[in-house]
Amino acid sequence: MMHFGIVVIFLVHTLFFLLADDVTLSFIVKIERGQKMYSSGQLAKQCHVTLRTVQYYERQGLLVASRTEADRRLYAKDQVTRLEMILTYKELGFTLKDIKGLLDTPENYKILQLLVAQHQEQNAKELERAKKRAVKLDYLAKQLEKFQVFPGNFTKGIEFEMEKTKKLHQLHWQMIGIGLVIDVILWGSIIYVFLNHGSWWLVAGALVISVVIATALVYYVWQHTAYICPNCQHQFRPGLKAYFWSAHTPSTRKLVCPNCSQKNFCIEVYADKQA
Repeated sequence: MMHFGIVVIFLVHTLFFLLADDVTLSFIVKIERGQKMYSSGQLAKQCHVTLRTVQYYERQGLLVASRTEADRRLYAKDQVTRLEMILTYKELGFTLKDIKGLLDTPENYKILQLLVAQHQEQNAKELERAKKRAVKLDYLAKQLEKFQVFPGNFTKGIEFEMEKTKKLHQLHWQMIGIGLVIDVILWGSIIYVFLNHGSWWLVAGALVISVVIATALVYYVWQHTAYICPNCQHQFRPGLKAYFWSAHTPSTRKLVCPNCSQKNFCIEVYADKQA
């Protein structure tokens, strides 16, 4: 019976110490010297953070805890306010070093003003970078949706390929503009002869001029375009004859790739004359 009693006493003491740990103390408010005190768990619950967060901030010197005789941490009411300020500053992107400086400086208005200005500038730069990334991602998504492959060279960067696409669009608008000029010359001469009973030699002359301009336009566009094979991703410029007679869409042309010998609708890209 004596041994049984000793075991019971041992179990009671063990249970007491288990119930007295930080987790259980998170639900206990202790009064020390007339001041409301919080355990680590209680403080964490009060500020909606994890117990590890509270312990980490204490190790970093941001929170100050007193110790019980059993070496358990207790936090005063002002540490609740302090932790709430830490969390607010963290949300603004301040470093722990900056936060500690703010909390430990009574008159911290000028420091806070300087930090706010620095973070505003930093956030503006990050926002600008984010906008540029968004534009590049949109461009890449559109190219992949349109061609199922990326029509360009990743090693030179998306921005380089975007600039080439911009130049290609400008080239297309130049073609449209010159094409309208040809139409005006040709149809203008026909309408003039018809309305004024003029000589049809005027139309013949306009036709010759139109053919010359159109030929020069085709040659100019051929010099400033290249094609990417969808099969092997090889970029090449076809011969002028093959270019002129090949079937095409507004953004592709059916050509034989000199690298893999496959005939496909190759993707048109902008290229300098020497490319």
